[in-house]
Amino acid sequence: MAGVEVPPEMLKVNTDIPGYLTRIEKNDPEEVEQALLRAEQYYLNNNLSNALPIIAFVLHGPEVEIFFRDNYSRYKPIVDLAARLSALNVVDIKVCRTRLRALETEPSSLFPFVGSVPFGPAEIERLTGEEGFVYF
Repeated sequence: MAGVEVPPEMLKVNTDIPGYLTRIEKNDPEEVEQALLRAEQYYLNNNLSNALPIIAFVLHGPEVEIFFRDNYSRYKPIVDLAARLSALNVVDIKVCRTRLRALETEPSSLFPFVGSVPFGPAEIERLTGEEGFVYF
């Protein structure tokens, strides 16, 4: 099932799937927000279950700027939603350190609930290949 797009209505708890991976293709804030809203609906559709597979966000394009502390006022609704979903263990958000270097930014500029990975595309490959995540 790796790399398969799963329709939202089928997002019910499945213990055979270790997690889901969001597919961010346009690399814009609206796309990230829509994916977060879909993750929230997934959580609500499953009766606020604590046993849900995690939804991973691996961001490696210009959209990483959403999660810079200095940009909070600009992206407040998205950041607040992401923080809430992260606190509920619905999403796990990681950004690419290679992209951070290209933007001349340090990981310390990120919100505390956002992690980092050395190279985003490699992390996506690891999650779908080795870990068995399917696309959300």
